[in-house]
Parts: sequence; C-alpha cells; structure tokens
Amino acid sequence: MNIEHLNPENEDVARHLETDPNYRLLRAVPRPYSNVPKGAPPYARCVALIDLETTGLDPANDRIMELAIMLVWVGENGEVLNHIAPRVWQEDPQAEIDPRITWITGLANHHLVGRKIPDEEVLAMLDRADLLVAHHAAFEVSWLERRYPQIKGAAWACSMKDVDWLRAGMDGRAQQWLLAQEGWHSNAHRAGDDVWSLFWLLQQRRRGWGKDPERSHLERLLEGADRTTVLVQATRAPIGKKDVLKARQYRWNAMHRVWEKELEESLVPHEEAWFYTEGLPAPTLRTVTAQERHR
Repeated sequence: MNIEHLNPENEDVARHLETDPNYRLLRAVPRPYSNVPKGAPPYARCVALIDLETTGLDPANDRIMELAIMLVWVGENGEVLNHIAPRVWQEDPQAEIDPRITWITGLANHHLVGRKIPDEEVLAMLDRADLLVAHHAAFEVSWLERRYPQIKGAAWACSMKDVDWLRAGMDGRAQQWLLAQEGWHSNAHRAGDDVWSLFWLLQQRRRGWGKDPERSHLERLLEGADRTTVLVQATRAPIGKKDVLKARQYRWNAMHRVWEKELEESLVPHEEAWFYTEGLPAPTLRTVTAQERHR
C-alpha cells in the first residue's frame, strides 16, 4: 500500500484505529503523478482511462464540459509498467448549465468561458491506445463516437461491468464505493479525479471468492474485456413470456425492442435448451467482443 503522501504521525494514529473494529479508515488517494521515463514509452499494451463531465445525459442535445484521458502501459498479466498523469481539458458548452449539474460537478458557466477541447490532441491519445476504458463505458462511447467518428470500432472495456466485482469479494459497482472498500477516498464527478481514482482502484489487489486468486482488479478487467461472449436475444418471444425472461435475468433493449442477455460461449447450448423447454422460439445468437460489447 502506497502511503508516502500521508502524514507519518497521523498514519501512526490510523494504524492504531485500524485495530479497533468500531472504526473503518479511508486514506486519500495521492495526487496524480507520471511514471514514464524520458524517451519512448514502453512497447506494451496501452490502455486509455477516460471520463467525461457533461451538461446532461443526451449526446444529441447536451454538451461535453470536461474530458480526461490517462494512458497506462500494462504487461501480459495486467501489471502496470508505466503511466502518465491524466490530461484534462474543459470546454465552454455555450449553453446555460443546469444548477443541478453545477452542484454535482462544481462546474459553472463562468469556469468554462472561452475553453475548448483540442480535438487533434484527444484523437492522438485515443489512437495511441489499444483499449479504451471507462467506468460506465456505454456512456462514454455514446458521447465520444458522436464527436469523434474516427474511433468507431475501437475496443472498449467497462470497469463497472467487465469485472465480476462480487466474485472479487466486493459489494456493489459504484466507483467511489468500490474505492472505499479498498480503503481509499477521492473527489468525485470531476473528470481528472475520476480517471486517477479509477487507476488507483484498478491497481488494488485482493483474493476473490472460489478459485479467483489474489490479483489486481486491472488484471480482472483485462480478462473480462478480452473474452468472447454471445449475446442471446429472445427474438419473436410472445409478450406473455416477459416475466419468465425477466426472472432469468434478461434485460429489455428498448432500441432494438428485444429481451437479451450476454453469456459465456460454453453456456449457450444450455440456454438454447431452456428456450425449447419454455416453448420459446429459438434465440438469435451474436458473438460479442470488446469492439461491440458496450455499444
């Protein structure tokens, strides 16, 4: 555990309190720093951690206010070889920011006057990465592919969904809560802070349940991103079967108007047999990789 940034005297008190079951301690995540030596970055897999702050939830009508990207180079087993501190840019949305967004992010119109995200610089960083990562990737994908159509088809991973947090011994999936369970806290709802705290979270190591050995959450994330799965869609399912499908953890895709669930390839024959016994039409199957998973 890296605690070099913490006050040694206070840390002595903290260690004492940790022995008392009536207390739970959270240490502050250190300030961002870079770990790339001068010269070319290592020849290794490059992962871009990404976060956005926006004026709303609709990419067609709302605007990006803040964007952060952090490049991390990882080895074969997910160990961090090098990284650079997050790059953070802001942009004037040229529209009135809802006060509720300001309450959440701390960003108001007067903070952003004249600011502009440098698209060429952003695209250069995104193009450098072999894998794009966000904690709610479907959100970032919908915004960034609209602004930068050049990255359509890029591989994405979602640290919220591509890690089996329950199997990893964690409760819930919200980033700040996961970080707290590892004993850390940071500022939330600012792009740079969220990217850096995600990097810190993914470096934490713990043993999971069952046969999941002690390893970093980053290794778990990369394993989840690299797997090939199958999207099972209950096409032509009668409306009267919706409760049966919900009970089997199918989710309604409003855009395509179909109940669907993502499964490991080995489970598909069993699922097809379940469709048959339930009197459902044979499902539609589609292979899913990191290039399709969060779109």
